[in-house]
Amino acid sequence: MPVIDIHNHFFPREWPDLAARFGTPNWPWIKHTEPGKAEIMIGDRFFRHIYSACWDPEVRLREMDRDGIDLQIISATPVLFAYERPIDQALDCAKLFNDAALELCAQGKGRLKALCQVPLQDPDAACNELSRAMRAGHLGVQIGNHVGDKNLDDPGIGTFLHHCADEGAAVLVHPWDMLGSQRMPKYMMAWTVGMPAETQLGIVAMILGGAFDKLPQKLKICFAHGGGSFAFLLGRLENAWKNHPVAHGVCELPPSQYLNRFSVDSAVFDPRALEFLVGTMGDDRVMLGSDYPFPLGEHPVGALIRTSTLAADAKSKLLGGNAERFLGLKLNESSAGTTEEKSPIVPKREQLTYSSYLHVPQLLELQRPQSSPEHHDEMLFIIVHQTYELWFKELLHDLDAVVGNLKDAVANPQSHDEVYEAARLLRRCTEITRVLVEQFTILETMLPTHFLAFRNLLEPASGFQSEQFRELEFLCGLKDEKMLRYHHPTPEAHAQLQRRLLEPSLRDVFFEALQAMGKLKSDGTATERERFEARARAVLSLYRDEHSYRAWIDVCERLTEFDELVVSWRLRHIQLVERVIGIRMGTGGSAGASYLKLTLDKKFFPELWEARTLLTE
Repeated sequence: MPVIDIHNHFFPREWPDLAARFGTPNWPWIKHTEPGKAEIMIGDRFFRHIYSACWDPEVRLREMDRDGIDLQIISATPVLFAYERPIDQALDCAKLFNDAALELCAQGKGRLKALCQVPLQDPDAACNELSRAMRAGHLGVQIGNHVGDKNLDDPGIGTFLHHCADEGAAVLVHPWDMLGSQRMPKYMMAWTVGMPAETQLGIVAMILGGAFDKLPQKLKICFAHGGGSFAFLLGRLENAWKNHPVAHGVCELPPSQYLNRFSVDSAVFDPRALEFLVGTMGDDRVMLGSDYPFPLGEHPVGALIRTSTLAADAKSKLLGGNAERFLGLKLNESSAGTTEEKSPIVPKREQLTYSSYLHVPQLLELQRPQSSPEHHDEMLFIIVHQTYELWFKELLHDLDAVVGNLKDAVANPQSHDEVYEAARLLRRCTEITRVLVEQFTILETMLPTHFLAFRNLLEPASGFQSEQFRELEFLCGLKDEKMLRYHHPTPEAHAQLQRRLLEPSLRDVFFEALQAMGKLKSDGTATERERFEARARAVLSLYRDEHSYRAWIDVCERLTEFDELVVSWRLRHIQLVERVIGIRMGTGGSAGASYLKLTLDKKFFPELWEARTLLTE
């Protein structure tokens, strides 16, 4: 049976400045203090020390191997919930950290899964974000045990939990914003006293408030930290229910009759407490939860269950079997983990493999040096440039999707989803371009004499002839019909560039969207310069109304960053050419570095840069 930890946390390595993004103070941010260590700050106030296991999947996987954990279900830390914020800010925050969680899981070699967060203060927005996150790959949701003064029996929260049941989403309830904090400012009593009380309050509110009576049996809900004080004070609750009518609340049954409606995790840190908890809840209702990687979590993870006096069958359920059922997973020992006693799957001949999926044999046949005998550095030269072309292909793929999202925004100017998705994909494009810039560092390990040893064999081929890079320029809006003549020898590429030349560019569609929003007026009689200035002022108007147009400003910032990185790529290209061949003519007949320097003034989105000048007016 795989070992599954359902309660552990992450922080991204970095995230946007939320105070600047939303124009409100006291947002969480991360301050890296030394390699592998950081502090979480809330505004100017220190909140928590963390280390690289929060954001580095390699560190996390090593420590999972150390503790014998096959799968972790990561969730955000409650300080990121933003329940007290305006709904648009909380929703934006939820999307940001939900996507960050999936990015971390994607690097987890199949051993990390995620629970999302939602803006629980707005049931409709919470339901929509849960559905989006589940489609994206989350297994469920982590929520706080209250929203302001609203406990978990609040009708709006009930609506959300009903939606979770319908979606098949697992729910982990985590205590936060602890009661009585003004009386517990020291000694971590908010964690040691307040958290167990908050968790008990969440369970009792659902029972006495009738929430469990109204919610479907299929709801899968688990309370963190062993359910807090609940199991240990259940007798007191039951006694009050039997002897005081006011303690009945509105529930239909005695409190002890609801133990089959929820689960708890094992984070109680004492073998006697664990055995009592299992005795109260039953061994089908307790799951391994560690609160990793925080200091108050279990060290090593799973030790409490493994060293307990529970029966072997019960240990197996707590370590993984119950979580597998709770999360709707279908795992087996041969595929869930990487501990030494387990072997990887041996695929059958007809099954998909890593090599067949990626066509690795064919891929490795594509590096064919021209030099004979083969010069050692020519292989590097080919691989780096082939890698450029693969990244260009991904950039075209993502930028086409950005154009599609902005077109949807033109059709529906009031919608924010398309704008958010465009910004998300543009972030990927900037990170890819950052990688492209850094690849020049690899080429610079090649001595000029080593390149010159095979350079003459490349003529008349030249990077100037890269069809995909030209296509990227056309797609982004830097169109020059004269460039088509360099691609006549390849009719398919020429036809593709001709199509790009004629269709609306990313720049065009961006300003069509601003026009649809009423930020830009169409004037068929305006000169090119007047149109340019009108576009720049339309961008300026977004920045001057930041609270209303944060999503669009995010798109603007991503486009500007992408533009900046492309210029950096051009500059590094120039520096590499000068470093290797000086001011010689390029292999394709271009003027080499002299020609490349002329391209430095080219920008895809000049109006975005002009708007920055206008901000100083």
